[in-house]
Amino acid sequence: MTERIDKSKKIGRGGKFELFLPGNLQRQIDSYGYSFSMGRYCVFLSVSVTCAVGCGLLFSLRWYLIILVAIACAISLPSLILAGYKQMYEHKQFLDVSDYMDQMLYSFRLNQKILLALKDTRTLFQEGRMHEVMGEAIQYIERGSFHYELYKEALEIIERAYPAKRLVSIHEYLRTVESNGGACDEGIELLLQDKAVWADNVMLLQEDKKAARLRAVFSLIVTMLLAVIFHMVYRSMPEQYTIVYHPLTQAVTTLYLLLNIAIFCKVNRQIAKSWIVPEDMEEEKLSSYFQMIIHYDEKKEARKSFIFAAAALAIALLTCLFQCFIAAAVAAVAGILLLSQHKIGYRIAFDKVVREINRVFPGWLMEMALLLQGNNVQVSIEKTIAHAPIVLRSELQQLSDQLKRTPDAIEPYLEFLGTFELSAVLSSMKMLYAISESGNGDAQSQIRILVQRNSKMMDKAEKLSNEKSLAGINGIFYLPQMTVSLQTVVNMVVFMLMFLAQMKL
Repeated sequence: MTERIDKSKKIGRGGKFELFLPGNLQRQIDSYGYSFSMGRYCVFLSVSVTCAVGCGLLFSLRWYLIILVAIACAISLPSLILAGYKQMYEHKQFLDVSDYMDQMLYSFRLNQKILLALKDTRTLFQEGRMHEVMGEAIQYIERGSFHYELYKEALEIIERAYPAKRLVSIHEYLRTVESNGGACDEGIELLLQDKAVWADNVMLLQEDKKAARLRAVFSLIVTMLLAVIFHMVYRSMPEQYTIVYHPLTQAVTTLYLLLNIAIFCKVNRQIAKSWIVPEDMEEEKLSSYFQMIIHYDEKKEARKSFIFAAAALAIALLTCLFQCFIAAAVAAVAGILLLSQHKIGYRIAFDKVVREINRVFPGWLMEMALLLQGNNVQVSIEKTIAHAPIVLRSELQQLSDQLKRTPDAIEPYLEFLGTFELSAVLSSMKMLYAISESGNGDAQSQIRILVQRNSKMMDKAEKLSNEKSLAGINGIFYLPQMTVSLQTVVNMVVFMLMFLAQMKL
């Protein structure tokens, strides 16, 4: 089952043209656990082509342009159908992994054995993908043959099928407890709280995406009605002024319909994205922003800005001497802006990095709280470095190196991300220092306070991630307004040209 799904996903991502073959589309949908017949595909194809032809006739397009729009609809249909089934599949994936996390934690708390917890949790899933991958993991453990670590390899079977970051954190904690022993109630309670925050925000994100999709479709419908009204006005004009059959009007109307088809496909792809896999956060760009801020030399950057501005102002003076006053004005304005370009660039990079820190720091702190259940602060920090977010990694490495030299000093904690002066980060680092300096009893109470503070930060961080995910689909709302504006402007220009031509006659 797992191999079949992975293969189908490869078809969906790397071989989009293969979906034009109904058999491949059917196999892809079948791999999601749903049935899809060729009869249903033919119905969808007939409806989409009929709608395309109807729109072409409504806008008085030439027959060959109507065929072009119909072909575009037929080409877009497989991805639209697949997006609808993928949305249902992603919802099921989320429900499965959410139920698995809850039950696995509750079951493990009773017996502190991964194998027993897996068997107990599997009873929740009588069939389906989760039932199968859990069965594979149980068989792997019972077989006892492994390469480097039995439980890690077995649980990775589930992680590959459900690549949720929190699932990996839960498995890592369960493996640590099984290996080292000890009480796990507080750690499991912490993971349950974190999972609840994540699940609530995922559901909220999907509701917001559906609302954004509805707004985008509504925008498409309204702008389409507006375009129809304008078209009716053009058709009602006297024959010498009509622009309905003008080549440019025909071309821009066809382009308008094709763009609307593309917009509709885009909004459906946005809502069909994975519920459990976070979107890419452009780590390379964030890393370059972070390095620019850390190594920022204001005097050096100001000199660069001055050179660029001087060059622009020299061009302005030169063009002014040749009486090209418009070009001179543009160059002069550019020169003035270039004088402060280093400050503008720094502020943009600074704001992006701060936003990313606020988004990922609570997750790192959550990992620290779990590691502190069985390690001291210095060891816990060292263990988080390898897979820490890009905006934290170099600072964590620096913090770890400083603590190795001066383990009892508070300065390394206070200097962590000190460039950004974030009060939440500073407060948390002071708490970590207090935990490192306190005894075991005091440390546990300090960890509880740390977790309580972090729960609100986690909720805020999830909402920041949601805002980033919603940015793309919210922006689609304005695209139909832009396309109808383009069509209207071009049609108005054509009408004015024809009107002026008739006036000369």
